[in-house]
Amino acid sequence: MTRTMKDSGIEWIGEIPEDWSISKVKHCFTRKNSKAKQDDPVVLSLARSGVKIRDISTNEGQLAESYYDYNPVQVGDLLLNPMDLYSGANCSYSDVEGVISPAYINLKNKEGVSNSKFYDYYFKVQYWMMVLFSFGKGVSFDNRWTLGQETLMNFPIVYPLLSEQQKIADFLDEKCSHIDSILEKTKASIDECKQLKQSVITQAVTKGIKPNRPMKDSGIEWIGEIPEDWDISKVKREFSYGSGLPITKENLIENGVPVISYGQIHAKFNTGVKLDEKLYRYVSEDYLETNSNSLANKYDFIFADTSEDLEGCGNCAYISEQMTLFAGYHTIILHSKKAQDNRYIAYLFKSPMWRNQITSRVTGIKVFSISKKILNACTLLIPSFAEQIEIANYLDLKCSEIDKLITKKEQLIKELETYKKSLIYEYVTGKKEVI
Repeated sequence: MTRTMKDSGIEWIGEIPEDWSISKVKHCFTRKNSKAKQDDPVVLSLARSGVKIRDISTNEGQLAESYYDYNPVQVGDLLLNPMDLYSGANCSYSDVEGVISPAYINLKNKEGVSNSKFYDYYFKVQYWMMVLFSFGKGVSFDNRWTLGQETLMNFPIVYPLLSEQQKIADFLDEKCSHIDSILEKTKASIDECKQLKQSVITQAVTKGIKPNRPMKDSGIEWIGEIPEDWDISKVKREFSYGSGLPITKENLIENGVPVISYGQIHAKFNTGVKLDEKLYRYVSEDYLETNSNSLANKYDFIFADTSEDLEGCGNCAYISEQMTLFAGYHTIILHSKKAQDNRYIAYLFKSPMWRNQITSRVTGIKVFSISKKILNACTLLIPSFAEQIEIANYLDLKCSEIDKLITKKEQLIKELETYKKSLIYEYVTGKKEVI
């Protein structure tokens, strides 16, 4: 039986079932403004994954001097972030008790009128569709773009009967739980693929790809045994150094000579083995006259000289093709003395065992500094050039196969997330009916 629909009168909602009405938040919820007044409360945080108990004993993140004036949260409360209207999904039904910053909006459903879980799904749609953003006020797209309390309490919401709200919430709980389970398994599978890729690289660049070959003790703890015919060298023997352009972001222009700075080196899409055009930013051709010593050549590496975490220490871009390219700000250039295919070295630089040489020497707390002196001290494993090419070709093939598998899984995640959003939208606006 086809459900009779009517125009809701609200553009972003469209048609709703004939027996539904349009209400306002204030008619279905009250905002909780009370203070917890607890000396040792359970502190909560609102994240994309929901309401979580925060471990403040680690002293991580922004901590308050006192949580005495925080807002008490009970199971069933609906929490919204009025300060982050751009990134989306910052609302959640709470299934835990505790206290949360009064900067968040805490809505308690009116008994016998509204179902918090149903409206949790409804508000997620409003964040995703950027509807709440259009109701916000501020001066930019960042945290100063805020949704006012009065605006929220008068915000239009669909209103089915309470029994149907419950039925839709239960249905979406079941469906979304199933989708989330698939998403979780797919993400875990991607992590396994990435670990496999890292293992394949590490094995190849430290042991080679030839089976049953004579080995020798490298005499270096982090390496252990290496093939008998491999040499050990230092970065300073294989490379000379150069410095990136003394520029800032303000010196970048829309078109000009390509430049790669530390921000692009730390980008997720930088493989460290092959250049991607998405890495390029541009500077004026005038720098060719004044700073030609900051040009990187084919087979060179551009290292980021700072990192915000240890994991990023040692990130670099490999210049895999001949082109006019500058190293940018906060970078160190490694000029190849042999001017030969260094893909093997690029893969070696990606191995955790090699990176440990850098992470054990870097200095800093929130920002870690990588210097020429640190790179100078790092050891390299050097097979014959013929074997370097053999290993690089092998890793190009194996990594490509794993990357293709990861890409398929990432595409599945995108499709599932899109389907989940579409499912929620269709049921909370009554386009589809729970039978």
